[in-house]
Amino acid sequence: MAYLKKRGNIIWIKHYDKLCGTQKEFSTKIRATRDGWIEAKKLLKHIESNDDIAQNYVQRDSKMSLDEGKDEYISLKRLKPSTIDLYDTSVKILKECCGEKAISEYNKNDFKKLLLYFDKKKYSKNTQGIYTAHLHALFAYFKNSGYLRENIITIVKKDTKVPEKIDDADLKVILHTLYSKGNKDQYYLIMFLLITGFRISSALALKWESIDYVNGFIIAPNVKKDREFFFPLTDDLKLLLDMMGRKKEGNVFNYSEDGLKFFYRVQQALIKHKDGAKITKRYTMHQLRKTFITKLLEQGIPIHIVKSLADHSNVSTTMKYYAAVNVQKMNEVMNTSRVFGDILWDNKRLKE
Repeated sequence: MAYLKKRGNIIWIKHYDKLCGTQKEFSTKIRATRDGWIEAKKLLKHIESNDDIAQNYVQRDSKMSLDEGKDEYISLKRLKPSTIDLYDTSVKILKECCGEKAISEYNKNDFKKLLLYFDKKKYSKNTQGIYTAHLHALFAYFKNSGYLRENIITIVKKDTKVPEKIDDADLKVILHTLYSKGNKDQYYLIMFLLITGFRISSALALKWESIDYVNGFIIAPNVKKDREFFFPLTDDLKLLLDMMGRKKEGNVFNYSEDGLKFFYRVQQALIKHKDGAKITKRYTMHQLRKTFITKLLEQGIPIHIVKSLADHSNVSTTMKYYAAVNVQKMNEVMNTSRVFGDILWDNKRLKE
């Protein structure tokens, strides 16, 4: 028994095998238009006339190219342009190292070639993790659609990095330099990111209309997850917004991604200062967010509140910061308390 169904804007065939008690779905690759439904019905009738619908249709799709399969997968999803770019790049890399061929012809050896390609190009584990995660999702779709028998891609685990905050002394110098430059807009943006911990994309998408002064909160956009979250209108935040000059509508910050390069340039000037380096190293703008989260935990703010303020989807993300802060505190306590006193290093034989 088989029938047609719509998924996204593509018509699919759903087949139930009474003898085996199994069901499978196959994409017709036909768009769900008026003419498309007519064409799909004819296709279904043709396939049903054969004894084995599943085997017949898999054979029909056995020569589907990787690009065709990727385009079909993307057409069924609601993906942001940046995510689509990652799928495009991931597929391009796989074709570069394994050649362009039908989906059904890819196998585990191709995944091994992909890993060798990553090593040759010296891609970090994080970069490998991003590309393999997208390819894994794509090949999972191919497997579920019957285009190949197994998912050949295994996701490479990313390196676990301890979140690194900005050094307090360096932060003071950077803020003072931005303020004294005369371009207050740059200073305001960095201060906002620092005292809210917002992702850069969220700050740039924030509207004045989303700031509720009466009830004391911001309805902030999470561009990454395509949703919103609440953030309290703290005293520091109110003071900063007053300095900026409150407005009724429009973007709070008028910067593009290219316009944020000033943060790098000001640090570059501080490091190469004629009187010697004024800061110890360069930092990314994202480290302002890491500094915000770390500072909250250092002040003893409960982890569930920090999770909400940082708008983390999973508490395990917050736990990375929590663990880093706790290890640092334990190290400081152990070093200052000197648990063993002079017992360990007051041995004459060790000194000789």
